[in-house]
Amino acid sequence: MTVDSAATFFVASILIGFGVIIIAIIILTLNNLFSMFWKPIKWNVYMPFVPTEEPKLEPTANTEIKIGKR
Repeated sequence: MTVDSAATFFVASILIGFGVIIIAIIILTLNNLFSMFWKPIKWNVYMPFVPTEEPKLEPTANTEIKIGKR
């Protein structure tokens, strides 16, 4: 590999990197501009169970609290 071909490869890889970065910035900008018009996408079917109310506990027969020495 000559110095000329190595320099050409180096410059081409830098330009391709800049191109990828610019394309990513354009995609992110367009996504942010048009995101208010898109419907949300359901990514998974699994929905974890989250209880909305606390369970009501029934009082038991032995609910007295004894304070003091035994």
